[in-house]
Amino acid sequence: MIEVVKLIKGLLRFSGLVIIDLSAFYVSLFLAWIMRAKIFSSFLPDLPVFTYTHYVSFWWMPAIFIFFIFYEGLYDNNLPFWDDVRDLVKAITLASITLMAIVTLGKMGGSVSRLVLSSMWILSILLFPVFRLWGKKLLYQIGIWREKVLIIGAGNAGRLVTEGLQREKYMGYDVVGFLDDDEQKIGKTISGKKVFGRISEFPKYIKETGIKTAIISIPSLPPQELSLLTANVQKSTANTMLIPDLKGIALLNTELLHLFREELFLMNIKNNMKSLANRFMKKFFDFTVSVISLPALLPVIGIICAIIRLESHGPAIYAHERIGKSGKLFKCYKFRTMHKDAEEKLKEMLGTNEAVRNEWLNNWKLKDDPRITRVGRFLRKTSLDELPQVFNVLKGEMSFVGPRPYLPREKDSIGENLQIISNAKPGITGLWQVSGRSDTGYRHRVKLDAWYVMNWSLWLDIAILFKTVRVVLKAEGAY
Repeated sequence: MIEVVKLIKGLLRFSGLVIIDLSAFYVSLFLAWIMRAKIFSSFLPDLPVFTYTHYVSFWWMPAIFIFFIFYEGLYDNNLPFWDDVRDLVKAITLASITLMAIVTLGKMGGSVSRLVLSSMWILSILLFPVFRLWGKKLLYQIGIWREKVLIIGAGNAGRLVTEGLQREKYMGYDVVGFLDDDEQKIGKTISGKKVFGRISEFPKYIKETGIKTAIISIPSLPPQELSLLTANVQKSTANTMLIPDLKGIALLNTELLHLFREELFLMNIKNNMKSLANRFMKKFFDFTVSVISLPALLPVIGIICAIIRLESHGPAIYAHERIGKSGKLFKCYKFRTMHKDAEEKLKEMLGTNEAVRNEWLNNWKLKDDPRITRVGRFLRKTSLDELPQVFNVLKGEMSFVGPRPYLPREKDSIGENLQIISNAKPGITGLWQVSGRSDTGYRHRVKLDAWYVMNWSLWLDIAILFKTVRVVLKAEGAY
């Protein structure tokens, strides 16, 4: 009976995702048709006219899209949102190239517009992720995109993975509880989930609750015991996940190689920052985005400059010395958000107020900083104070995405991570900014910057840029 229920749920899950993707396809096609019929026709008047139903009649077009999405494993894998989007972009691009090839080689240009296909490719890249995001949320709420997960190990690793899965509901995992050998934890609740019993009881709980996926989160377990436990869990579940004791190691750009006879795995960890092609790609990306955005940013920068000058005396933009790539110092541009005598006020507060001094030493920031002007508080809350750094990007001193531009006096606090962080140009935004911003502790921010440099990829930059928009609009963690 359990197997029948699993089969039905699997079919509903597959059907639900296909319906979501078909909806995204036909909306993209409709918008592409509208663009060709209403916009492109105004400056290309000789274009032949086709109705929307004419394009809908080509049933094989959405079939090609569904095939490539299926080929990328996107109907079966429970991926985080941005990993799913990366594979989705690849599938959509392959499908669009295939459609273009069929139309060109089949000499179908008279009945299928290449302009519509090109527009549909761009629109699909934008719309498919949005449809999947909201579609999976709906499917999760009604229980179709929801897979029960058992966490084996109720320590810190188990708690972190539970909190991560609860936050990333897009993956569709629903943690039912824990198993752990610590008698003091059994029966208690961790991150809202109960510790049912001992680890050796996993076959019983997997069978009773219909668990398909188990996560072994005991990274401190000796290798032989971990190997035996993993082998036993694999016998009872369709999917077994393992959290290894490798926290802090750059694994995002890793390939797994096998030596079968020796029963060994080799992890090939790539340093993308060392690749000449990748460095050129990042520079080209920064320059292109800067040039495109500058016409829109210049009027905004001018207005903010005028408002700052009206509120308080002093220059609207100031240049502050920061640590750049390879440890070289450069002048980092920012809007002035403080009164002119800010440094004197800071020295006075640090000398007379112990609580303020401790907060400054822990975070290098003050939550209720009296040095900040009213306009400055708004600029910091919205991160608009960093807009002038676009000129640093144009000069090649900064990147749109990168580590924080640290002050020279922070060298000792950054410690050994400075060598890693200084391998990349500082960024206007970065991983720290989309991971809590000022709400995160100083040491955690440094670790995030080091992790970013070690795991860098262009896709990671794109994901951070999109996340930055959301964080800035919601004014999360900024002060």
